[in-house]
Amino acid sequence: MISDSVTVTINPMYPILGRYGPFFLYSYTACLAVTLLLSYFYLRRHSRDERWPLIVLASLIPALLVGRAAFIALNWSYYGERPAEIWRFGQGGLAAPAVLFTTLLLLTIYLARTGRSPLLSTLAIPLALAWSGGWLACYLEGCAYGAPTTLSPLAADLPDSFGVFALRYQTQLLGLAGALLTLTLLYLWQRRAGRQPRQFWLTLALLSAQQLLLLPWRGDPAPILLGWRLDGWAWLLFILWALTRILSETRSLRAE
Repeated sequence: MISDSVTVTINPMYPILGRYGPFFLYSYTACLAVTLLLSYFYLRRHSRDERWPLIVLASLIPALLVGRAAFIALNWSYYGERPAEIWRFGQGGLAAPAVLFTTLLLLTIYLARTGRSPLLSTLAIPLALAWSGGWLACYLEGCAYGAPTTLSPLAADLPDSFGVFALRYQTQLLGLAGALLTLTLLYLWQRRAGRQPRQFWLTLALLSAQQLLLLPWRGDPAPILLGWRLDGWAWLLFILWALTRILSETRSLRAE
């Protein structure tokens, strides 16, 4: 029971930010668009690889399609009855681990064929930006919501994806705070030491570790593999992937 002296702040979802004639501006679309624009202007200013637009598009477009397909497959009980919504990208619905895995796989193939690229040095900031935008989109949409809990500083009266309110862990805001903290530390590091390829992999490792730390507080359903959430295995894979690349970059620098 909650005492009368305790005030619980209700934080509703904002899946739709506005309506313009027959068109709706979805918060998911807005967050994704702002993230992409900020990343574009950052890369345009800082990238030393003139091929970066082609490389980024060649990695990002397939990754988004794979992420969408994975999300639909995992939620086929819903989309099987509503096939028209499969193509409504603006309403949200991406499997983040699938997007990230596809992007990393394509980048790894590119680097294996071309060698070290200066582009990797400039992708750390866009990665942290995308992570922050993703958590903000989840907060506004109500996805990746927290598990029900008792009253605590980490809890609030929050909805799930269906709009059902309960005292839940504030996983979206905690994830957003972690991503913004990583972005800030990365920015300060780059101002002091310049941009380095291993910063991208370290950023990936830190952000993936944050995802693992939040998993026990997540309340959204997920497939289970060997007694653990499937996305948990994915984040663990990304951490190992990133650490392997960091060791490789460190050895290359020492060899030079």
